[in-house]
Amino acid sequence: MKKVLLFLLMIVMMNIPVKGETCYAGYTEPAIEYNIQKSEVIIKFPSGEINDVVFCNGRLGVPLAEGVKAMGGNIESTFRGYNISIGDESISLGSAVSSNRPVIFTYNNKEYISLYELITPFGYEEIPDINKNTVDILKYKCDSNEIFSVKDTGSKEAYIRLEDIAADGSKPGGGGNYTVDMLEKLKYMAEYLYNRDQEYYIAWVPVYAYPEGNYWNDVSKDFNLYNSYFLYVLDYMVDHNGHLGLHGYTHQYGYEESCIGYEWGKNTPYNTNEQQRRMIAAKETCHKLGYNEEFFEFPHYGATNEQLLMAEYYFDAVYQPYPDEEHYNYLTYTDRSGKIVYYIPTPADYVHYKNDNSIFDKIKNAVTKEYTLSLYFHPVIDEEQIRVETKENERVWVYSEEGTLPEIINYVTELGYGFSDFRQNRR
Repeated sequence: MKKVLLFLLMIVMMNIPVKGETCYAGYTEPAIEYNIQKSEVIIKFPSGEINDVVFCNGRLGVPLAEGVKAMGGNIESTFRGYNISIGDESISLGSAVSSNRPVIFTYNNKEYISLYELITPFGYEEIPDINKNTVDILKYKCDSNEIFSVKDTGSKEAYIRLEDIAADGSKPGGGGNYTVDMLEKLKYMAEYLYNRDQEYYIAWVPVYAYPEGNYWNDVSKDFNLYNSYFLYVLDYMVDHNGHLGLHGYTHQYGYEESCIGYEWGKNTPYNTNEQQRRMIAAKETCHKLGYNEEFFEFPHYGATNEQLLMAEYYFDAVYQPYPDEEHYNYLTYTDRSGKIVYYIPTPADYVHYKNDNSIFDKIKNAVTKEYTLSLYFHPVIDEEQIRVETKENERVWVYSEEGTLPEIINYVTELGYGFSDFRQNRR
């Protein structure tokens, strides 16, 4: 009897589930805290330069009064915070800290403002030069109104996921998908979706791993100009119809590179405790940056039933076909974990390569069979379809209607669908 009790005590101490039961490590959301570091970045505003620049939770920040002046604006203190006016536009910003995502914060007894919060409401763009460690602030616009001509979305819900978004643009030797140039295009892609009244999901890999190059990039810890720009774009997406989710933690194991390898699945080298730690680490990375994850997606959908149950414990939605034949192609939910967890499938599959017109047959097939109309898309496929240039100190962009994403939106609109947030009509 004593041996049995000792064995059970060891199980509890080691966090090993007893047969027939499942034990998971708890998760506590990190406290609101600002990590501020001095930066050597120089920011070139329309009315002057500022070299008093800091990183705050990965984002660039500048002195509040100096930043507004360098933008050619005016600032007024109110009992709730500040009113900032630039040209004919004005915004009100509160000074209270309510999230790990900074707006206005104090450093060395001086008030600073997030560069994103200062320029975005007024239609300005951040253009970083990684080699020079500088940022140009330019007014920006779309060069064609035609791309926003179709605004009417259908009454039936569809879902689209932007896949494998990772901060890989500064990896050793180059070759990453999300260089500074592509990140800028990703931002305009988000603006395109927003202006077409489309909701979209963002499958973000929180930590980019490149073991071959001995490189590990965690944007919540590694503060530099590239990572700050990645967060600038991610902030914009989340603020413009984007729904952020966690696509694994590193989307790899062993010597594989992120977005290529698996992480869970039957062949994972990680034991149960490490699998839990990775889910918790992904959530923590997200929350330390001031985001709230809206789903979890196993890399390459590789997951055992036990791992699905684990995800149900930590998340409220799993972007994955449901693990039974009856519900495999349908948006559904389960309460087997003690709470409602949604499963979002992708019966229409994804765009496999540039000019992959088979996606339209897949969409039509899903509609014909009355499956949930859901698909995913790697934004880099449309990299060449977005043109960006500077004209007379203005950043100008245009998204070709021949791009795969615009064609998909037009097609689903004609079928009476619109890309949505699955929670809009859920309990």
